[in-house]
Amino acid sequence: MGGGDLIYQVEDGPPLSVPSAKQVTVEVKACGLNFYDIYVRQGLNPITQPPCTLGLECAGVVAAVGVDVASVKVGNRVVVHCPQAGACAELITVTADSLLVIPDNLSFEVAASFTISGVGWAATQLAKTVPGVTVFGTASLQKHEAIKENGVDHPIHYDQDYHREVLEQRPRGVSIVLDNLGGTNFTISQDLLEPLGKVILIGARGMVGNEHRSLWRVLKTWWTTKNVSPYSLIMKNHAVAGFNLNELRSKDPATFRQGWEEILKMITSEELRPCIDSVWQFDQIIEASKQISERKNIGKVIICP
Repeated sequence: MGGGDLIYQVEDGPPLSVPSAKQVTVEVKACGLNFYDIYVRQGLNPITQPPCTLGLECAGVVAAVGVDVASVKVGNRVVVHCPQAGACAELITVTADSLLVIPDNLSFEVAASFTISGVGWAATQLAKTVPGVTVFGTASLQKHEAIKENGVDHPIHYDQDYHREVLEQRPRGVSIVLDNLGGTNFTISQDLLEPLGKVILIGARGMVGNEHRSLWRVLKTWWTTKNVSPYSLIMKNHAVAGFNLNELRSKDPATFRQGWEEILKMITSEELRPCIDSVWQFDQIIEASKQISERKNIGKVIICP
């Protein structure tokens, strides 16, 4: 590590021990790579710091179970959530509550894609289950056709004045804004709300420009993410919320699992249709990561052992 560059390596780890009483060992078949992993790699996550094994989600086959585990058995096909990272491995051992059994007709690649789902893609499909809803989506031009096919009514290029574009179509404002950028965009998001509207802050991608860590970008994003004014929220009838899936699981595991199971049901019934952008091998981790950090992917990036 040097000059702000954090290096990917594929290496052999220590042999796994036999799972403890409440643990399960999984032979990994596919892993989902997420923007969150870019945060971790660049040292921007306060909990998981490099050097570490990346990966919040994977899918595979149960290889061994602890004596107290009754929810799964050897040979089950499962999806795995790893909130402390570590999913990008050939074998992993986790607690039994980190697993969901998946049906035989669901591919490992798709199973590895939905726990930390591509938010914009999944949110559009979920929004379209509400009659009469209108979806605005910001993306680069080459992605506009794909997001329109997925349900976005008004695709907007990043370089456009999306504040003006949205309010021209809906002067009253919008009901919900999912903001994954932070910085000055967080203020714009609040300005786009209708009465009783809500901004949900789900990330701060503005901190990441490419594969190289930039302290300037990090500081600029946090500095320009303005504090929320309680008086303004009251007078405008607005709400601001945050969402972190890992923290939800830690503090309210029952709600996390209920939602996780419901998403799996919606995928198996084809109410939700995850999009796989590309599939890479472990030794292609650098190329796979660039696909995300350079904003080239449409859908989920998957890596396989």
